[in-house]
Amino acid sequence: MKLVKLVIVGAGKMGGAILTGALRAEMFNSGEVGIYHPDPKRRQHLCKQFDVLEVTEKDIHKAEAILIAVKPQVFLTKTAPLLKGSRASFLSIMAGVSADTLRSSLESNLITRAMPNLGAHVGLSATAIASNTEVTNQQVEFIIELFQSVGNVYHIPETMFDGFTGLAGSGPAFAAVVAEAMADGGVRIGFTREIADDLVRQVLLATAHLLRTKGPATIKDEVSSAGGTTITGIKALEKHRIRYALIDAIEAATSRAKQLRDNND
Repeated sequence: MKLVKLVIVGAGKMGGAILTGALRAEMFNSGEVGIYHPDPKRRQHLCKQFDVLEVTEKDIHKAEAILIAVKPQVFLTKTAPLLKGSRASFLSIMAGVSADTLRSSLESNLITRAMPNLGAHVGLSATAIASNTEVTNQQVEFIIELFQSVGNVYHIPETMFDGFTGLAGSGPAFAAVVAEAMADGGVRIGFTREIADDLVRQVLLATAHLLRTKGPATIKDEVSSAGGTTITGIKALEKHRIRYALIDAIEAATSRAKQLRDNND
């Protein structure tokens, strides 16, 4: 097999979402990207699904860049021995596996950590990246372009990755809990579940678009008239400490991310 631009190792849901975005953005054609999976049947299925090259153990080093998209618990025992010694630029989307662990286990200084979130599946990911200083500007530009194909990219210090996990990684779940609770409120006051879910979906979509140009406090103030319904509802939220609950949730998720990272290192 000739040298290819990218090999994806694993290609689960997130790896597949990134590959889909990159192909849609025409970053490369199907002959310039391949997938490796240890299960030959699964590998053949994935390659047929995405119409890309099938990469075997003997060809895995024939890549300019390798995206590691496996579960962290199998990395050290199964994936790292397979990849060790490659001259490719390594790009990891594994949660909780530090750059130091990647560097020592892969015996390479060409290491970039990336953390996309659930939004990658709809082209609206928030992705954090942090690269070793040895990674070239050209390689960093490729990585940024790769993740811009599925959303926005944030170049942050690796020390902030646990916080990014707590806010952006876990954030979709927190927002979904709020959405579910709002819909439950709609059912409580008499709407059908279908209408309540649709109303909440429309409200949150509109609010997200408004947040592109306005701060959250501005939106709140524009809706809240003196003595009106919205400010009365906000008082009820404050009574139940919604701000504290959300801040505490982000801190708790960040703390758990740190614990998991410490376990992997």
